[in-house]
Amino acid sequence: MINLLVGAAWKSVLVLGVACLAAWAARKASADLRHRIWLGALIAVAALLVPLPIAEPARLSTLVVGVAQVGLGRGAALLTWTKFALWLWAAGAVAVGLRTVVGLIRLARITATARTEISNILTSGQVSTPLTWGVFRPVILLPDYALDWPVEKRDWAIRHEQAHIARKDWLWQIFAQAMTCVFWFHPLVWLAASRLRNEAEHAADNAVLGAGADAADYASQLVEVARQLQTASLLAGVSMVRTPVLEDRVTSILNSTLRRRPAGWAARLGIVAASLALLLPLAAYQNEVYKSGEPGLTMPSVASRVEPVYTQEAKDAKIQGTVAVGLEVNAEGKAQNMYIIRSLDKGLDENAMAAIRQWTFKPGEKDGKAVTVAATIEVNFRLL
Repeated sequence: MINLLVGAAWKSVLVLGVACLAAWAARKASADLRHRIWLGALIAVAALLVPLPIAEPARLSTLVVGVAQVGLGRGAALLTWTKFALWLWAAGAVAVGLRTVVGLIRLARITATARTEISNILTSGQVSTPLTWGVFRPVILLPDYALDWPVEKRDWAIRHEQAHIARKDWLWQIFAQAMTCVFWFHPLVWLAASRLRNEAEHAADNAVLGAGADAADYASQLVEVARQLQTASLLAGVSMVRTPVLEDRVTSILNSTLRRRPAGWAARLGIVAASLALLLPLAAYQNEVYKSGEPGLTMPSVASRVEPVYTQEAKDAKIQGTVAVGLEVNAEGKAQNMYIIRSLDKGLDENAMAAIRQWTFKPGEKDGKAVTVAATIEVNFRLL
């Protein structure tokens, strides 16, 4: 799990770096196009987390006799650090995810007590900015003070949120927040999620302006809503106004030279093609694992090894047998992506994996080049 996550994180630097360059190159294009660039990049990063099936592994075997040495030793310490890293990642993911969960619960409660005005348009004194949320039955929540707006301004706010619904922005932003949960340690993922949210607001503004709203009056309305904000906008909803990007939005609204039309089909297909062109080589590299029997393949062999230790508990219980460990031997002659295929005893399982992590291998070769090869190592524990 950790190996897959770390590998995806490093590869995502390339994906998101390319997205940064593409978004910069499209800075004079429509916000909808830039939004699709960031969305395509985040989807590609998510795809890097999907492991492809590996081939039937080669089999190696070793024998461990029950000698006097007992304990976990250095190898098990490495395994302990791997577990610590997994728990640390899980704690961070839960902490970040709780913000969204709490926001969704709060939104559900506000919606349940809101007053219905027209169809899916509700009003509530518990929100301070117009917002929308939901996929199958999306709702628009207006603050109570919006009822005092002239009909034209209220229509602009509704049209802004309807643009978000048509674009499925709430779904994409929840997806982006899920990615920040998984990659909470990755600054580029946070940047991508932030840019995705900001470009969605610009695109919704463009939809309102495209429907005939006066730019100056609409910008004034956003400033008016910002003055009403009592607390931070609900993270789980798509809010009409978020103060950190308000100045940028007002500037864009008043800039009559900007392109406001949504991206055309050619641009959309281009983003999909570019994402696939970038993703496929990375995915292939991630899963380029060879199996025994392939033409031109030389299998890896053990160059040096550290003997797994027999735990005292296993000795006392007279446990004997075989632990089968699945792994990949990479081109540097190290074991990676290890997992237990056949368990014998928790302590012996851990000691077997801990020892193998310290082994060095003569790597397998394909047509004279060192490659990653799938293998199964059978560690046989026997008592004298």
